[in-house]
Amino acid sequence: MEMGPIINGGIAFAAVLILMVLNIPIGIAMLLVGFTGFALISGFDPAIFVLGTAPFDAVSKYTLSVLPLFVLMGNLANSANLSRNLYDAAYAVVGHYKGGLAMSTVGACAGFGMICGSSIATAATMSQMAGPEMKRHGYSDALISGSIASGGTLGIIIPPSVILVIYAYLTEQSVQELFFAALIPGLIAVILYMIAIRVYLIVYPSQGGYGKKMPLKERISAISKVFPIFLIFVIIMGGLYLGFFTATESAAVGVILVLIFIFARGQLTLSLLKEALWTTIKTVGSLYLIVIGASIFNYLITVTQLPFAVVDFINYLELTPLGIILVICVIYLVLGTVMDSLAMLFLTIPVFFPVIVDAGIDPVWFGIFAVIVVEFGLVSPPVGMNLFVIKGVMQNTPLQTIWFGTIPFLLTDVIRVALIIAFPAICLYLPSLMASS
Repeated sequence: MEMGPIINGGIAFAAVLILMVLNIPIGIAMLLVGFTGFALISGFDPAIFVLGTAPFDAVSKYTLSVLPLFVLMGNLANSANLSRNLYDAAYAVVGHYKGGLAMSTVGACAGFGMICGSSIATAATMSQMAGPEMKRHGYSDALISGSIASGGTLGIIIPPSVILVIYAYLTEQSVQELFFAALIPGLIAVILYMIAIRVYLIVYPSQGGYGKKMPLKERISAISKVFPIFLIFVIIMGGLYLGFFTATESAAVGVILVLIFIFARGQLTLSLLKEALWTTIKTVGSLYLIVIGASIFNYLITVTQLPFAVVDFINYLELTPLGIILVICVIYLVLGTVMDSLAMLFLTIPVFFPVIVDAGIDPVWFGIFAVIVVEFGLVSPPVGMNLFVIKGVMQNTPLQTIWFGTIPFLLTDVIRVALIIAFPAICLYLPSLMASS
């Protein structure tokens, strides 16, 4: 077995990691390494040609056209403070139970994920809103930070999900099928997180309290305010399922429905639109920079023959599909301690995807598996992006306390990964209904 491609590819990955350690943005790091490596192997003129053509080819893909609209939908919802309504509704249902405020946070994160699609945005929003409320009712900093950080990860698994769109772009899979494949695992995550909170408070009963039980009229009022949000979600997913519109069209429909909802509430102002649009431009710009960098880096990975060498190496080891999945899982868990989720996806999918296809593993199932395992990176030390978002809000809380608070939720994520490995139908049942309809 030839080791040259693996050595060359390893050097390329190491160079990207070194640049990231030096605080070079991941998109620029991949672009620099990709261009330099490709020039050294194939020559300067071909590298210049790739540099001139790859960026346009990368960002002009139809699959990516859904990103700006879904990001805008989430930013409009955030600017209109719809997250407050979601939290109030979840509080009205479970807030008066032991640990109910932490459960409310998880529920609100799930609801916000329906219209946001970003983990960091979900964690940032909920840490400012739910954190002070839980603190006031005697919750420990560990449980506060753990529930918000882990609940925030629901933003990237519950559709519409930005990271699932990126996976669809990298692997040429159906965005619609990935969205439906994520629904049941997302629901399981919400249930397991709430169970984790209850178990945590059985072990440490002094670390969480009770919220005030709302009168029935106030509870009904709080729940009714979020009905339009769930209606928007149902229209988007229902339209996708019935084939009324594509993923990109569903994003446009979502933006229009959120605008109508905000207008009906009397919140639609020029300043709100400007804030949402400017935030969207910055977010999508940073995403597209990563896409461009990754596309040029992938030219280098392709010319080194690394994906084919990895396939040959896996075949040489004679691993079963389960063995391959477990190896990939370990690699993601290790990478999650030093990289953010998007970087992991862009760097690894071009290498792993040929391996899983060659092993006969369903690409849609693998997409959900990869996103769930990548979630670990959002809440695992030392890099976990959600942890630092929360640290920015809860500045007096030691980072070690925040890390400790995520442990019960990470354990439930292990259970969820085990469930989807043991029962692939958890991910594939709904997409199979789409295919048969």
